[in-house]
Amino acid sequence: QCPVLFLSAAGIDFNQGGSARIELMKYFFSDLKKFKPGARKNFKVRIRRTMHGIFTACQLYGVTHPTAIAIGVGTFLPTIEEEEVKKIYQEAVLELLCENDYGFDTFFLNPGPGFKAAKSLLAKHNYPFKCKLCLHNRDGKSVASQLSSRGLSTSFLCPSDSIAVIQGCIGYWWACGMGERYSGEEDVAATSTVLL
Repeated sequence: QCPVLFLSAAGIDFNQGGSARIELMKYFFSDLKKFKPGARKNFKVRIRRTMHGIFTACQLYGVTHPTAIAIGVGTFLPTIEEEEVKKIYQEAVLELLCENDYGFDTFFLNPGPGFKAAKSLLAKHNYPFKCKLCLHNRDGKSVASQLSSRGLSTSFLCPSDSIAVIQGCIGYWWACGMGERYSGEEDVAATSTVLL
């Protein structure tokens, strides 16, 4: 069994607190319920930078079979242009896997609520990926564990910030962590050695 590289990155929060309002104003006309001119492009550039950093970290550690749960497409989604935001996150990942050779053999992606957007993009475009892509709906931690047990160099991307991961240790959603309030970070903290 190989060690699993643990990565943690959150998407852009459009829903909680003052920073969410700032992010909304940066990209959207709230009264018109649509992107500001040029904001879609700027948003995508920001997501691409984040994902490129994640993929580069995997490359640095020799990961050949990374697993990822899509970031930003859960509780952080805006009520404005929600489907388009899901699509942008998926576009960023798929485009980067075409443009750059990160040394991956197979990239295992669970797009979560962005699954429909990912499938639609794959159906519309003939992406010239530099690696194989496995789209799935399984638990990313479980997939990483199975790959590791087969001797493959893998990683697990937890779509959350480091504070939430550490809080997972004491139960970020301890009182209501079921159903839509289930948090992957709580599961990772409770059922793995990542916090040791």
